[in-house]
Amino acid sequence: MKKVLVVCSNGLGSSLMLKSNIQKVCEEKGIDVTVEHCDLGSAPSMVPDFDLIVTSEGLAGELRGLGVPVETIVNFISRGEVEEKVLKHLQ
Repeated sequence: MKKVLVVCSNGLGSSLMLKSNIQKVCEEKGIDVTVEHCDLGSAPSMVPDFDLIVTSEGLAGELRGLGVPVETIVNFISRGEVEEKVLKHLQ
């Protein structure tokens, strides 16, 4: 099972919304995945347990170099963008 960490500035609204979207898309595609969300400050200590980080373009630079691939999403509610950018890391 793959593990995805969704990161936003405060770990509340946008990361929770994107987490839900990723879970729904993966469920529809039959992909077994665990998705967690957190704030930017907590992310570095959590990263070693995950296979992929998903975040906004504005935060990606602070998360690259931690040893886990980082994928950026522009529209957190776009199922199409999640399918295009996230699923390739989970198959």
